[in-house]
Formats: sequence, structure tokens, C-alpha cells
Amino acid sequence: MVDHPLCRELRGYGKGSIPLEKAGALMVLIGEVLRKAILDAGGLVLVDHEATSAHRDADGLWHTKTCSRTMGTTFEVVSDTLLLATGGAQDPARLLEEPVAGRPLLPAFAGKILQSDDVLRQGGTERLARFLLGRAEPRIAIVGGSTSAVATAVLLLRTLPEETKRPGSIQILHRRPLRIFYPSSEAALADGYTEFEPRDICPVSGFVFRFAGFRTESRDLIMNVRRIGGRPGDPRVVPMLIDGADPAPAHRLLEEADVIVAALGYRPRLLPLFDSSGAPIRLTGNTSPRPAVDGACRVLDAKGRPVAGVFGIGLAAGFRPAGALGGEPSFVGQANGLWLWQTAVGSMLLDNLLTAAREDVAPPSPFALDLHVLEQAAGIGAAPDLRPAAAAR
Repeated sequence: MVDHPLCRELRGYGKGSIPLEKAGALMVLIGEVLRKAILDAGGLVLVDHEATSAHRDADGLWHTKTCSRTMGTTFEVVSDTLLLATGGAQDPARLLEEPVAGRPLLPAFAGKILQSDDVLRQGGTERLARFLLGRAEPRIAIVGGSTSAVATAVLLLRTLPEETKRPGSIQILHRRPLRIFYPSSEAALADGYTEFEPRDICPVSGFVFRFAGFRTESRDLIMNVRRIGGRPGDPRVVPMLIDGADPAPAHRLLEEADVIVAALGYRPRLLPLFDSSGAPIRLTGNTSPRPAVDGACRVLDAKGRPVAGVFGIGLAAGFRPAGALGGEPSFVGQANGLWLWQTAVGSMLLDNLLTAAREDVAPPSPFALDLHVLEQAAGIGAAPDLRPAAAAR
């Protein structure tokens, strides 16, 4: 793939972010290469099939039922292990359940809500623009403090310049401080950024807010809005921290907004699992907002116990790096990103999948890999080489 035209094009973006459609094209290319490799090795690839459920037999093997979307035929795959890479979704039920400044967004603001996933998809900004037709001074409220929330603001500023040109056109309501990524504490202090403590620094890489901090265009926007490092500011975007003390300002802002973009995060799409008796296995990811996987990417049941032979990866899995994988000790969210999945976490999962026994035995711990070495290779940042001599892998 190194000399493929798409890969050469992507290298031209350097350290910047790439359009989502380009990322999708890259994933298609990777899929084509992997599919050929698997077929050449005698493996099986079920394209355009849907996995509907899996049950574990008395011997500990998993039987996964699949159905062809085009032919309607069914097929059963028997395996020692399962890896659920089923992605995530923004569950509409959260709009009815999760309070924002003391009350859910629905039904109070029905008729003017979009989810950030809808806006970030192709055609999403056109759908949002229809809410603003005929408005002399349109107002957009984005609820959330995650990457998807700020990325939505970046996208709207770029694609709807007329609708977002006035001061306060975009209001971002967030429940946690908006953190900024820095490659080192020295770089942060040189910018006058002091909103961090030792627990906010990754012990492996030395990065400040390695996982909690914004990067690329989202980072640039928040730094500009907050005038960090002498930046000029951007009055078009106004952040509002919802601290729970007085919900009235947030309620008023939501009432006055012409459209509300809900960026409350994603929940995993998990495959229905059944035990050897045919009883459903209740999973944490389906029953609570807690992570769906543990530190070894093992899928957890409703009691927080690993389900033997079942692993999970990807958006909304809830994986939290620790130990040799790095990350700031203060981090409480979930780490996502193609780069992360395809390097250290992917390698850890491969080790666990290859060594997991048919019995309910815990897989090995994440191997001793200093992630900053990979980040240096990817051009993400630099840090002192802290690896033990035997840790390189």
C-alpha cells in the first residue's frame, strides 16, 4: 500500500487531520488488501453478511449466526474466540434519558435537534442549514465537550460561513473543562497554558492531556476561542461550562437556539450473546454507560466479568489505556482513533486472540510497549526514550 495513490495523497496532509471520506477510502483499501491476504491463506471472508447472534456451546466454542443481506441465506461460523468490531451509534434514547442542565433534551426541544453524527455525515450540514432558513441572526447550540462536538463547530464554520459569521453564532455547552493537548509541559507553559497537574501528564510519552486534550483543527479552534498563547480569539464561538449550580442560562440558550446539535457520545453496537443453556448474556455495554471492555479489551458482562473468548475494539467500546500503553492518570473517558487501534491496541489484541485458550483463562496482560516510540515514528510527537532494553517489540 505504501506507493498506492491514495496513500501518497494522505501523506501530503502531514500531521493535520484528513477528511472523513478519505479515511473511509483508506479503510476500504485496507479491507481489500486484508481480504486478499486472508483468502490466499485459506481463510473465509463473508462480505455483505450480518452477524445476528452467537452462542457458546458446552465445549466453550462460539457459534455465530450470519445472514447474507443479498441472498437471505444463513451461515454459521464456529470459533474459539470472537472479536466484536461493530462500531457505535448515537442512541436516540439518550436524548430522552440524559439530563442536560437538569433536564433531557427531549421532548422539551423536539423539532430542532440533530445528533452530531447526523451533521458530520455527508449532507449533514445541508440538513442543519434548513433549520436556519429565514433567520436573520441564526443561533446554533452544540451540547457536548467531546471531539465530535468541537469538530461539528469546526465543520459548520467552514461550510456555513454566512450562517456562522456573527458573534455567538455557535454556543458549545459542555460539562467538563475543554482540555488542550500539548507535546510536553514545557510547551504548554511556553503558551501560558497552566490548567494541568502532574496527573494530567502521560508518564510514558510526557504528553499533556494525551487522551483528554483536543488535537488538530479542534485544538486550534478552542485555543483561538480562549486566546491561548496570544491568539486573537474567535467571537463566533462561545463555550459555556454547565456546572450544575444554575441551569437557567443554559435553559435560556437552548430555548433561543434555532437548532441544537447533541454530541452526547456513542454507545456500542454489541452482538447478542447466549450461554450454553440458551440464556442471554447481559453485557455491561448494553446495560450501563460503563466501558464495554476491560484493559485487555475483553467484553464484560453486566456484573463486570470478562466473557470468555470475547473481545471488543473500536468506537464506543470504552477502552481505557493504562500501564505500558500510556495515558494521563486523570483520564476518565474512552480512547478512540484508527491510529491507536491499528498499532498498540491492535497488537495487544492479536496477542490475546492467538493465545486465548478455549477455557475461561485470562489472556496475557498488555505487553511492555512504550507507545511514544510508535508516536515518534508516526510523527505525532517526541519524548525521551524510556524503554527498557528488552521492551522493544
